[in-house]
Amino acid sequence: MKTKEFIVCLDEIQQNFVFGDQFVDSYTKTVTMSDGSTRTIKLTPMIRDGRPVVELDDTGYITCMGLNGTTTNGKLMVQLRDKEEMRRQLKEQGYPID
Repeated sequence: MKTKEFIVCLDEIQQNFVFGDQFVDSYTKTVTMSDGSTRTIKLTPMIRDGRPVVELDDTGYITCMGLNGTTTNGKLMVQLRDKEEMRRQLKEQGYPID
């Protein structure tokens, strides 16, 4: 899981913080919400109960997401895409992939 590449988007209902950041191994980003509060997002791919998941730590609130998932916690949305799977699907649909 440490070499799997992902793409992440972080959005607040009122604003976009991150669009298409790529990461391998782990990802951490602190964002300032429109109400002035800050949220620190840490994403860590891992194997849990024999399944590949991504641990989402949202300023201490920890949960797991699928490799191609979206979750919302209050006004913050975290969207995650497995880059390899996304490229495979695009190729399957006929898009030219380098």
